Amino acid sequence: MCWRPTCWVRRASAGSKLDVEDDVTNILIFGVTGMTGGAVAEAALGCAWFRVTGFTRMLQGEAYDELVSKGVSVFTGDMNKPYTIKEAMDNIDTVFLTTTYWETMNAETEYQQGFNVVTAAVQCQVKHIIYVGAEYSMVTAAERCKCLEGKAMIENYIVSTGIPYTIVRLGFYFENFLSLFKPHQTSKNDFAIALPMANHGLNCGSIIDFGHCIAKLALRPDTYVFKTLKLATSYLTVTDIAEKLNTYFPDLNFYNPKIPLSAYRKFDFEGATELTTMFAHYRSLHEWDRTTAMELYSYNRTFEQWLKDTDRVLLEIIFENMDNFASDNVFRDANSFREQQEMMKKKLLDTVPLTYFFQSIFSSGSSQKTEKELSLTNQEKSRHAMRCKLFSEAHQKTDNLSCDRSRSKISNQEVKETEI
Repeated sequence: MCWRPTCWVRRASAGSKLDVEDDVTNILIFGVTGMTGGAVAEAALGCAWFRVTGFTRMLQGEAYDELVSKGVSVFTGDMNKPYTIKEAMDNIDTVFLTTTYWETMNAETEYQQGFNVVTAAVQCQVKHIIYVGAEYSMVTAAERCKCLEGKAMIENYIVSTGIPYTIVRLGFYFENFLSLFKPHQTSKNDFAIALPMANHGLNCGSIIDFGHCIAKLALRPDTYVFKTLKLATSYLTVTDIAEKLNTYFPDLNFYNPKIPLSAYRKFDFEGATELTTMFAHYRSLHEWDRTTAMELYSYNRTFEQWLKDTDRVLLEIIFENMDNFASDNVFRDANSFREQQEMMKKKLLDTVPLTYFFQSIFSSGSSQKTEKELSLTNQEKSRHAMRCKLFSEAHQKTDNLSCDRSRSKISNQEVKETEI
């Protein structure tokens, strides 16, 4: 048994007969077209020990075609329809489940979807379920952290069923800085990292690295069964993050605006209240032990290493609203400002490593799109394409996970839950 940097492999010793089919893990991944499920799928596809099935509502489209081209068996179903879930679990060994509050903005709906999947897994006698949960606490007696509440309820239900499980609680994704929490331009070369964490630290890491951790524990269920794992590769304040960005991009100025929670709650966008309660909860968390994450995947990257891999993507994203900024602010000569920004952008792009080429892997050539896809603006499509390309390229660049295969069957004896 051995490994090489680009993929996981197993080789037979001299005179032996190797039958991978007899020992392959059939894994069903929910949320396979999303950030978390997609990262797990990418990691699993790099290992000969997995046969990957993705569960999605998509009937066709770029994302669907991309999954099929990579070797994923795609099952079309609906987490709100239990009978479709049971059909997908035929001959499945391991279920990876991630749920989202943000699609419906309803914790009860998120819980019901998770309940449906877990119930089907129990009925189908799935050997192991891995769930991306969340620690939950009330910010105040009168305020619920709705975006975490549903996940905590699903965690409790999983434990109550007795099914062999592993619950993983993941740190804040570095990749969030490429989307919702991208640096916000406040003046010509100044960018605010608008996370209301004040001087509190944030457990964090790359979703690509977390994907490898989850794939590895799926191969070793006996080691991690009936446990709740906290996975993070770094513990950083927003000021730490800004300083690292300033070191990497010396011509720009990133800073921590130290936004009060009370001010963040008043921001004019849907979900501001939920995010405020989430960050209030994050402020209460202490630094997590990173030993488990390193045991699962020794190639976890620091923020600086991740930045080196994603520099061009980040630059494209933080400059994409340049025209809007020039017209909305008090610069008398907007054209001059745009010219300065273009020169700055060109200078930065010329000096950083050419890490990524921006072409969509999910957003080209579809003859039929979902209603949600059709409503996307060109800017959103561009951002989605860059994010998809990022995950694909970074997976290839960091896929050094050893296929250390020391499997054994999950014991049926009761194991006391342990939190690592």
